[in-house]
Parts: sequence; structure tokens; C-alpha cells
Amino acid sequence: MLSRCAALLVFAAGCSAAPAVEWTSERTIASPPDHPGLDAEGDTTRNALEGLAKGLRPSVAACPGSLQLARSGRALYAVWWAPRADSSARLLAARSMDGGASWSAPGTVDSTDRSVAGCSRPPPSIAADSSGGYVHVSYGLVAPEGPGLFFAHSMDGGESFHSAVPILYGEHPGYSSVAASGDVVAVAFEDPNGTVQRIGLALSGTMGHIFESRLLPVSDDNGAATKPLVAVRGRRISVAWTERAAPDGPVVLRIRAGILH
Repeated sequence: MLSRCAALLVFAAGCSAAPAVEWTSERTIASPPDHPGLDAEGDTTRNALEGLAKGLRPSVAACPGSLQLARSGRALYAVWWAPRADSSARLLAARSMDGGASWSAPGTVDSTDRSVAGCSRPPPSIAADSSGGYVHVSYGLVAPEGPGLFFAHSMDGGESFHSAVPILYGEHPGYSSVAASGDVVAVAFEDPNGTVQRIGLALSGTMGHIFESRLLPVSDDNGAATKPLVAVRGRRISVAWTERAAPDGPVVLRIRAGILH
């Protein structure tokens, strides 16, 4: 049996040194923009790739709303869920080296899904880091060993992806967001366990080869926290999420920004 360190990719004695976050600021936006982006300083940005994602038509059928893009220079990387006849799904990826004019044939990121959710599943998240040529993907699925949040990355610019590793097992895998800068990879996610909807953070200081630390919670328990965003640049990191304090209350965007140590 794999150790807890290897199986769940959390900090424990004997693992690599765990990255840590010193949170330095927090703010709330009462009227959040639709589909915001996020930068490492904790400021909202426009999602510049959203329009392009809507215009891309993969040669393999994509679940509606699942197509996600990342950019690194002129290169674009796409990832999406492709439904199967038995209501499971494959996670596929493609890349464009000319700014979206042409695309590679789809390749497989993960084909182990055993769910019957069809396309009723959160989209994956993708990030491309120009400093090392890595492409990172986070997503939830029902693997043969159980449901949870998983991570896979490519070390050759999206040509192939290494076997997925679990970040956290849980019965209710939801939305996640991945970001990378140099050696640091961060995955913010909806906690798949517990009765309170909250946001957690997994950190890797080894380009995603090992997630040495997992921080729960990033959000507090004052409201239902969903749909995280994460951004990293150098040693700066920020996490945002939507939150509703009461079932009939307004939705706000909460943002925490900090420094990685």
C-alpha cells in the first residue's frame, strides 16, 4: 500500500519540504464580474481566452462548457471532457503552435473515469508555464480506486501527459483551478469531503512531481465557497472564490493574496 505521503500528496514526516503561504491581504467584491480572471497580486482580470475557447471546435466531441484553454507565448493548449456511450468520459487535450489557427490531433490526459455522470461534471483546469515548457491539468473524476481530485502534467509542451496522481480523494470532487510559475504549482479546489463547502489549496515546489503540502481551508466556514481561481507569479500567490453566506443571500467574490515561503 502506498504511504499517505505518496497516495494523497499531503505534507507528512518524510516528505519533501512543504511550501507554505503567508496570507497578507483579503478582500471581498460585492458585485463580482462574470467569469473573472485573477492575477498573482489578487486583482481580478479579464479572461482573455474565453472568447477563443468558445470558438474552438475540437475534432472529438466536447462536453458543453468543459473546454478550457491556456496560453504560453504563441502556443495555446486546450483540455476538455469527451463523453463516452456508457456516460463516463475521457479527458482530452490538444495544442496549437500558431495562436489557434491550427490544432494537433487530440491526445489523452486521463481515460480512467468510471462515473455515470456524462457531461454533468465540472470542467477541468489547465495552466501552461513558459519557463519550463510544462502543461498542468487538474480535474475531478471517479477513478477505479475511488472518486477524487487528480492532477496530470506534460513535460514536453503538451505532446504527452504523465499518469495522473491523486491530490485528494473524496465523494464529491468539484471545481478546481491550477496555476504554475517555475518550480511552483498550485491547485485550488472545492473540498470533496465534509458538509461545509470550502476551498483548499495544494502546493508543489517540484513542478508538480510531488505535492508536498495541502492547506485546508483557504476559505472559512462562514459561507458556501465554490468555483476557486488561483494565480501564481514568482513567490506571489492569490486565491479567489465565490461565496454565498445564506441560501438566499447575494454571491460575492472573496480574494486572498499572499507570499510563498
